[in-house]
Amino acid sequence: MKTSLPAQGAELDMRALVVMGVSGSGKSDISRAVASALGLQHIEADLFHPQENVQRMSAGIPLSDDNRRVWLDALIAEMHAVEAAGNGFVLACSALKHSYREQLRAAINDLHFAHLEIDHATALERVGSRPGHFMPTSLVDSQFATLESPTGEPGVLTVDASQSRDRVVEAIVSWAKSTVQEPALLAEAVDSSAEFDSANNAHSEAADNADSGQEGARLTGEPIYTGGVAMMFDKVTDMMMAALMAFMVIVVFSNVVLRYAFGTGWGGAEELSRLAFVWLVFVGVASSMRRGELMSFTLIRDRFPQVMRKVVDSLSWVLVAVASALSVKGAWEQMQYGWSNTSPVVGYPLAIAMLPVLASMAVLVLLAIVQLVNVWRRSQPLAHAAANVTID
Repeated sequence: MKTSLPAQGAELDMRALVVMGVSGSGKSDISRAVASALGLQHIEADLFHPQENVQRMSAGIPLSDDNRRVWLDALIAEMHAVEAAGNGFVLACSALKHSYREQLRAAINDLHFAHLEIDHATALERVGSRPGHFMPTSLVDSQFATLESPTGEPGVLTVDASQSRDRVVEAIVSWAKSTVQEPALLAEAVDSSAEFDSANNAHSEAADNADSGQEGARLTGEPIYTGGVAMMFDKVTDMMMAALMAFMVIVVFSNVVLRYAFGTGWGGAEELSRLAFVWLVFVGVASSMRRGELMSFTLIRDRFPQVMRKVVDSLSWVLVAVASALSVKGAWEQMQYGWSNTSPVVGYPLAIAMLPVLASMAVLVLLAIVQLVNVWRRSQPLAHAAANVTID
């Protein structure tokens, strides 16, 4: 028997959980802690690789689908053995492709997945610091190339694995315990990297609202798209917002010091800080929309049947695309006018103030079109008012 952490007799309805992710995401450590917290048996998928697979990975050769199929069959046999013994389990398994996850779902009823999401640089750093493991850093690239995000699949939690171990474990355990009421229907994509505050108090307010039947606004949703392009987009927008915020602080603070300490000042400080604020707002809008962090109101929409909800969602995204396109048109016209006009103090072309509007609204058009397609491609999750969103 290649399992560890035997079950402790827990009475949870969620008794089949896969902790998945690329190498370096922390699957083994996190899954053991989750299994211990839930009183379930732990299965380490790495122990079920045949020797041929281990040799290939040790040599830096990516596994083929055929290599992984033998491995998945061995895992399924082990999971069936655990269930036959009357136990539930937490499986640490990469499960990178949708087809692999479907193979596991077909074999195990009511199987849930917790996806440990991590960026490429952190994965490289973690894998490189692990002594004695057969996965070399050269295979990290192939892991990311193989990964097909589970976002939108039923029974999935996505959690930011770059944060502390305790927070990741807490997020998964809380989700597992809150999903027991309707485990086959609930599908969540969670931004666990958000700071815990009174506005995002999911452990209390969101759960209370779900229990009491209150509906209305949700503070987070699924990312519109994921993958390498999304990661790069997030890095670029985050860097831009950090730079703009730092610029505003430095300019305004310096001007205050000049005025009160030296009796002088620079009139351009206020003008430039306003310009930076405009850029900050519109870059933030594009970034937040991609991440699914803009507030949405679903009080009426959630009362419709599934097909009607898709129609309502489609109309909403069409309106977003049209409104954003009109904003692009208006921004372009304002830029044409602004090149011949300058700001009164610094003298920069006013067209620069409209550039972030043009770029941001163009991105919103593209994101709205992508989401319009996603409405009909993705499985529809449980009505948001009844879902328990976890943010820590």
